Amino acid sequence: MRKIILFLLLLVLIIFVIGCTGKQLKKTNIEQPETDAQKEQQIAQDEKKVVVKEINKTTENQELKVSEGKLEEINKTTEIQKLEIPEEKPKETQTNWPTFHGDNARTGFSESKSPSKPNVLWKWTVDDFMKINYEGNFEGNWPITSNGKVFIAPEDIFALDIKTGKRIWSYTEKGESFFPRGLAVGNEKIFISVNTGDNLKNLPSGYIYALDENNGNFLWKYQTQKGVSHSLPLFADNKVFVGDDSGNIYALNADNGNLIWKKYLEAEVVHSSPAYYNGIIFIGTEGSQKNNAMPSHLYALDTETGKEVWRFKVDYIQGKLNLIHATPAIADNVVYVGAENGYFYALNAKDGSLIWKNKIASGAEELIGISAAAALGYGKVFIGTYEGKFLALSQKDGKIVWEYNFGKANADSSPVLADNKVYFGAGEEDNGYFYSFNAENGNVIWKEKLGGSSGTLANGILIVSNRLAEDNLKPNTPIIIAFSDEGKESLW
Repeated sequence: MRKIILFLLLLVLIIFVIGCTGKQLKKTNIEQPETDAQKEQQIAQDEKKVVVKEINKTTENQELKVSEGKLEEINKTTEIQKLEIPEEKPKETQTNWPTFHGDNARTGFSESKSPSKPNVLWKWTVDDFMKINYEGNFEGNWPITSNGKVFIAPEDIFALDIKTGKRIWSYTEKGESFFPRGLAVGNEKIFISVNTGDNLKNLPSGYIYALDENNGNFLWKYQTQKGVSHSLPLFADNKVFVGDDSGNIYALNADNGNLIWKKYLEAEVVHSSPAYYNGIIFIGTEGSQKNNAMPSHLYALDTETGKEVWRFKVDYIQGKLNLIHATPAIADNVVYVGAENGYFYALNAKDGSLIWKNKIASGAEELIGISAAAALGYGKVFIGTYEGKFLALSQKDGKIVWEYNFGKANADSSPVLADNKVYFGAGEEDNGYFYSFNAENGNVIWKEKLGGSSGTLANGILIVSNRLAEDNLKPNTPIIIAFSDEGKESLW
């Protein structure tokens, strides 16, 4: 029994000694100083964390500020590759001008470079049209561009190479009069608003045509209630919008031409072309020219349903033309539009409230006040009047910044704005010129003797359709001209 007790005491003593030794070893390991190799490894790990954190922080600001030594250390201690940020490429010039006045908001503004001199890259003359046995009229409308092609519609529809002017395809409508009023392009389709005459009454009928952009093949057409004598088509949200001479606006499915909605705008005719901004269509109307029983308005409509968002009533002045023939232009939630009574308006795009107005033309009955679209840019509104003035107004308050007077030549074309220059045509036939102005001060940079025309600008090339009356054309008269700094020829 005594031996057993001694054995148990000895066993407890051994267990106690072993426990104390383990604690001392553990404590010794914790307090043991690091070796030099361990220190270097820990420093490297800490530096990696700091540098990676710094990269994440500076990359968010699109700026890399890491010393070469630290960046080299990253490459040595990790598999992260050296981060290289490519130089910012210059913005590409605009390659398309897919609708009248450039974009769906009808601003007339382009980011493209623009010609500093009237050097001709290529041109189509009366003789060139004769060579292809063209038998239509030559009074051109507004060219548009898409994917390296220029589309024009003097009567037939032509697709030309934008760099060379070579014809790619043409479309001719057989069997009836065919008078294109304007073009738009979208989803590789060309949309044309057309006036025709039916065989029985010889009254104008209106159509919207759709052609394949790549080959000119016919896709579909839709007949409007009356003619489409002035309204130009607009492509937006896979719909085609246009007004007609019955006072209606139409929204068509761009794929098949089916009617989505139609709305009567309580007007005699709709000669204004629609503009698009933030899901809203803006369009002007022409009410009664005799009295105020049917006033003229600027409408804002929902693109999906045609539901009226708001309308703005034009000032009625006895004995004046109180109509909106012009196409509205929109920028920064402000709608700009002129009326034939001589007033130019700036309205809140959200609710139609008046921001400012300025009477810049007399609007006398024999002299239409304002009938063209304005160009917007550089804090200014550029607009011409039928009375022969071209003005730059402040977008903020409508005050005149500068003014150019053409004398007797009317100034009812729509300006093109780019590269701190504004291009504008004034007059017709023998008294017509096409101008390049300094957008800041209105100084003339150059001018060419052309019928007052509106231009189209894409990829540094300015396309101008010569607005000359058909019966005044002479051999070698230029019809379509492409100006570019790369051009080598003179116009005349």
